[in-house]
Amino acid sequence: MAGLSRGNVYRSVLELLPNIWPTPLVMLKTLSDRSFEAWAKLECFNPFSHSIKDRPVWNMIVKAIKECIECGKLYEATSGNVGIAMAAISNALGVKFRAYLPRKSPRYTRVLLKILGAEVVVTNKDTIDQELIEYVKNEAIRNGALNLNQFENDNNFEVHYLYTAREIDEQLASINRSPPRALIAGIGTSGHIAAISKYFKERYGDGVKVIGVTPMMGESIPGIKRVETRPKWFFKERVDKVIEVSLREAAEEVVNVARGEGLLIGLSSGAVVKAYKVVREELGEGVYTLIFPDDIFKYVEVISELIKLD
Repeated sequence: MAGLSRGNVYRSVLELLPNIWPTPLVMLKTLSDRSFEAWAKLECFNPFSHSIKDRPVWNMIVKAIKECIECGKLYEATSGNVGIAMAAISNALGVKFRAYLPRKSPRYTRVLLKILGAEVVVTNKDTIDQELIEYVKNEAIRNGALNLNQFENDNNFEVHYLYTAREIDEQLASINRSPPRALIAGIGTSGHIAAISKYFKERYGDGVKVIGVTPMMGESIPGIKRVETRPKWFFKERVDKVIEVSLREAAEEVVNVARGEGLLIGLSSGAVVKAYKVVREELGEGVYTLIFPDDIFKYVEVISELIKLD
């Protein structure tokens, strides 16, 4: 659906996506100099979850909208932004949403889902694994609900290939900066990093490096996971290098970017910044694109516990 007028005016929240895209791409001056340019893709400008997860949720629901409205119920295993985006878009469609959360899900996820009126089921699982994914599938079948399954639904990958990656390429090309030396992104479901890799390597070859970011062994950073969890698309496309980052390092970079740029970025974005600082010494001068999935506001308590701010 197209917006009804210019000037970002819409008659329904359902018209916001994809019409507000592209999200901004901005140079980070404190991370750039004559040899290096760091450009951040600000996915917090998405309207529902304030995160990159609006994109796959929108695409999955658009592809299933008739079935979704007819069944009237959506079930999903989630621990964060996908659930928030799904609850928000479900409300706009008049569809009931049930979120199945691992027991260690952040408190903010439960609170935001309940504000949105979602039904919240806290499971006995520590993380979302294949057993929980299958459980939610079966519950959806048993209750006549729709399970979009972000972890296996190829519409997750597709939206980043058709939109996110193309936006970055066109934005950089508009200032004569495409192709970049490297693109750096966190690894979660792997939809956006794999799609970005496919897009840029098809067009520019292996001269464009794609760098993945994961938590260090034994640590947890909201929004990103280790590759041992076997995210579906990660192993189908080439990721040239994976950088491990600690939660504290991610939090420190959140503070550095806030004080250097005035941007309040999330923890997975902080991890991407840390990975950029590591990998640029190896790859050398050029243009780097950093994917910032969301903003700081869900993580204020965690960051305040990690970093002494007084």
